[in-house]
Amino acid sequence: MTRIAIIEREKCQPARCGNYLCAKVCPVNRMGKECITANPTDTKARIDEKLCTGCGICPKRCPFEAIIVINLPEVLKKEPIHRFGENQFELFGLPFPLFHKVVGLIGRNGIGKSTALKILANMLKPNLGNWKKEASFEDVKKYFAGTEMFNFLEKLEKEEIKVS
Repeated sequence: MTRIAIIEREKCQPARCGNYLCAKVCPVNRMGKECITANPTDTKARIDEKLCTGCGICPKRCPFEAIIVINLPEVLKKEPIHRFGENQFELFGLPFPLFHKVVGLIGRNGIGKSTALKILANMLKPNLGNWKKEASFEDVKKYFAGTEMFNFLEKLEKEEIKVS
C-alpha cells in the first residue's frame, strides 16, 4: 500500500512540541531508519514517503495537527500531472472540457478541483510531478500526446479559446 504524507508547514512547530515529537514516536525512526527528519531548509518536519508505513501514530501525537497521512488503496501507476512539493498534494488527472459546453466539477474538499481548473484556465502550469522545476508547455503537450487534451492544450497555448 502506498501513501501520501503531508506536513502542513504553517502548523508545524518543532520547538513547541518537544523537539520533533513526531520523529520520537515514529516506529520506523525507533528502528533506526530516518523516516521523519528535520527539513534542512525550514527546520520543519519532513516525512520520507518511501519509508513511512502509514501507521497513523505521528498524526495522532502531533499537538498542532500538522501531519496528515493518507493511505491510498492502490499504487497509482501514472506520474502526477502536478505536485506542489515534497510531502504535498499531487494531482493525477484532469477533466476534459468539451468545446462550447459548460463543465462543472463536484467532489469533496481537497481532491484537486480548483487546481485542475487553474491548469485548464492556464493560470497554473503543471509541473508533471517535478516540483523543483517548471515543465515547458511542450513537455506538457508531449505528456498528453494522442489524446483530446492535447488539442485543448494547443488551442489554450495559442489563446484560441477562452476559459472563464
